[in-house]
Amino acid sequence: MTVFDLWLPIVLSGLATHVLSSISWMVMPHHKPEWIKMPAEDEVQGLIEAKGIPAGQYMFPFASSPEEMQSPEFKRKQGQCKGMLVLWQTPLNMGVAIAKTFSFFMIAAFVIGYLASLALPAGESFSPVIQFVTTAGLLAHCSAHFPHVFWFRRRIAMELVDGVVYAFVTGLLFALLWPAA
Repeated sequence: MTVFDLWLPIVLSGLATHVLSSISWMVMPHHKPEWIKMPAEDEVQGLIEAKGIPAGQYMFPFASSPEEMQSPEFKRKQGQCKGMLVLWQTPLNMGVAIAKTFSFFMIAAFVIGYLASLALPAGESFSPVIQFVTTAGLLAHCSAHFPHVFWFRRRIAMELVDGVVYAFVTGLLFALLWPAA
C-alpha cells in the first residue's frame, strides 16, 4: 500500500481540520481570553510610531552577549517589565494566512497518511488505524508548540485542546476510510 491509496482520508482530514480550525478561531469563544487589549495601547502605538521603530521581533530587556547579560544595567532592566513585541510591516493579509493555514493542514494530513501507509497494511482494523493516526495527529497538531512556549511564554492551552480534536478527527476519518485488503 502507498500513501496515494489514502488520498481520500488525506484530503478529507486536511479539509476537516482546516474547517475545524476556522470554526475554533472565528466562532467558538475559547480563544478569546488568550488575547487582551493592552491598557496603554494608544500610547504604545504612538511611541512606536514617534520613534520610527521598524517591523521586527523585539525582546526586552535585550542583551547581545553573555557579558552584557551580566551588566548592572541589564540586571536592573530585568527587574522591570519583560516581554516580546512583534511588529508587522504590513497588516495581516487574511487571504494569504487562510491559504497558508489550509496548506499546513493538507501537508500535515499527507505526512500523517504517509506514516500510516508505512506502518499499517491495507485491510487493517479500525482500532489500530485510529490509534496510530490519532497519535501521529497529536504529534503534528500539539507537540510542536512546546519548545516555542518554553522560550517565549505564550498561552497555548486552548490550542492544545484544538489539536487533540484535530488529531481525533484525523484518526477517525482514516479509520473509517481505511482501504480494504
